[in-house]
Amino acid sequence: MTIIDDILNRSANLEIPYGELRNIPEHRPEMLLIGCVDARKDPIGDLGVTKGRALILRNIAALIRGTSVAPEQRETESAALEFAIKVMKVKHVAVMGHTDCGGIRAALQDIDFPSIQHYLRPLDDIKAEVKHQGGSLEDQAMVLEKEAVIMSVKNLQSYDYIAEAQAAGELSLHGWMIDIVSGKLEEII
Repeated sequence: MTIIDDILNRSANLEIPYGELRNIPEHRPEMLLIGCVDARKDPIGDLGVTKGRALILRNIAALIRGTSVAPEQRETESAALEFAIKVMKVKHVAVMGHTDCGGIRAALQDIDFPSIQHYLRPLDDIKAEVKHQGGSLEDQAMVLEKEAVIMSVKNLQSYDYIAEAQAAGELSLHGWMIDIVSGKLEEII
């Protein structure tokens, strides 16, 4: 049986038919969690977030490109941030990187896939510094994983409405690393 079969079978066995009116819980998330697309971590289950309390944006390496790139290169990012901050009025935004990140390793290994290279380009300066410091690929990846989170949190502040909400005490920004094996969270910024 495939994962698609599992999903469709689960849905077919639910008691409430699709689209039937019922009591829908209020949607009042308190945070936006920006995490990696890595399938080994479940941001809800692994962090203990109650369903409905966090909006979740996932992308490669949990990167926030910020306003230094052209608007069409950050459309999904910008729309998710506007929705979270301006519409849902979340109080926290957390960027959560993780150990053993394939996106970070792809950046360090300069893989030859144009779309991925372009997407990871905001890491180029930090990557060059990390490579210059030397060490094994694993050591470099551990440094770049954390530096990518720090960069992403700083890039959040390049959006005027985020900087304004943070300055007014209405929004807190967080930078986290989660260990892919233990699930332990480290607050790095």
